[in-house]
Amino acid sequence: MGTIYFLTGYVAFEEFVLKLLPVSDAVYSYLRFFGEMLIYAAFGRMVIHKLYRGIPFVKTPLDLPIVGFYSVVLLSMLINRSPLIGSLYNIRPFARYIVLFYLIANSPLSVRRIATLLRIILGVGTFQLTAGLIQWLGGPAAFDFFLPRESTLEVGGFTKEYRLLELGREIGSIYGTLGDTVIYGVFMIIVLIVYLSRVRRLEYLNLLGVGVLFLFIARSYSRAATFSAILACVAWYYFQYGWKKTLRLSLTVVISFSILLAIVNPFNLEYVNPRKARVGLAGNITGVFSGDYVRVAQKQRLGALIGNVPTVLANRPVLGYGADQNTTIERLNMSQRSFLLKVLSKNGFKDVYWVAIFCFYGALGLVLFALIFYKLFMAALRLYKRASGTSLPGEGQALALRPVGRYTKEIAMVMLCLVVVTVFLLFFNRTLEFRGYGFYFWLCAGLMFASDSACETYRGLRIRL
Repeated sequence: MGTIYFLTGYVAFEEFVLKLLPVSDAVYSYLRFFGEMLIYAAFGRMVIHKLYRGIPFVKTPLDLPIVGFYSVVLLSMLINRSPLIGSLYNIRPFARYIVLFYLIANSPLSVRRIATLLRIILGVGTFQLTAGLIQWLGGPAAFDFFLPRESTLEVGGFTKEYRLLELGREIGSIYGTLGDTVIYGVFMIIVLIVYLSRVRRLEYLNLLGVGVLFLFIARSYSRAATFSAILACVAWYYFQYGWKKTLRLSLTVVISFSILLAIVNPFNLEYVNPRKARVGLAGNITGVFSGDYVRVAQKQRLGALIGNVPTVLANRPVLGYGADQNTTIERLNMSQRSFLLKVLSKNGFKDVYWVAIFCFYGALGLVLFALIFYKLFMAALRLYKRASGTSLPGEGQALALRPVGRYTKEIAMVMLCLVVVTVFLLFFNRTLEFRGYGFYFWLCAGLMFASDSACETYRGLRIRL
């Protein structure tokens, strides 16, 4: 359990900690796998312990969709003859935290340990607020101090450059110790959702906390993260107060935003890239609704939706173009029937992650990938309903009346909001592959099943070594 405590506090500081270590770039490159190796080692130890003791593994609703998805990944790789190393490199960022999920779900976690992990997330979030404030007020000197090491990593013929160093940063943005403004924004969404899960009443102090977190998310200048923060608040409000009050709140937000949009950035204004000129927080958010931004987006994320999707449908709809990203891009560009709006490159190809999954693994892979989130959402909803004293259709009354602890209800609320937000975010970036988001997402998912005393288990199997 100490490994999980350590990683929960370490992952958000990894870029900054590695920068300070007096090691060569080669050693630095290998140390970036340190946290991942700890997860695999802890998982292997847990599996051996359970098999040796005959302790059954936890049965989750995600098991079949996950097995099915990875079966499709393998099938797509074989049918499309995708390069092995490239295929493994492509799926690895997502796969490593699935292992984390099963490690947590099968760990004997007490209420005290679950509470400790949630407090660690809030504690890390508080530190990130402080680091962001220092960057905000400190100017270039503070920015340089927290900047990650300028290094290009090469593993198995694949290179990795830091996005913040490669493309620059939005003027006035902050990124804490996460090494990237976008990753900072999405990590703070997790902190916001964990904070909201503990709110019982909308008192002024609670509203102030939400406002501060939202301000710092917006200061990352990640528009996707900013809109996701609003979505997280609306989702939390819905599960807490019902659809009628949520509808009134949503109408208020829409009307207020429309007025702001009309004042700050009418539709006929040109889009200003915040990396090239200073743009206010409001202008950065409303700029996406300008006609100029829509024209730019057609060559980027919007172009992936209206170009890549019909291209895959017309050529290889079932299993996609293959599990290797570079090979898939080449085959997309050479498609017989093409609807692409530009020649694709590997940079930014995964920005619309739903489309990327469709390109790699086809409709079959996309359906199973989406099913993972549907099953996770429904499991969280059942647990939350049970904690609230109600049940879903088809759920037994005895199960619905089983007592659920406070932290179990909180973690169910966290997952309800996280799934909603993640489904939205995956249209804008490869959120689940970010260490600062994917780790904490699957950690919370595992905590939800570990805290649910009603979870079924598989039949225990004892193997003597």
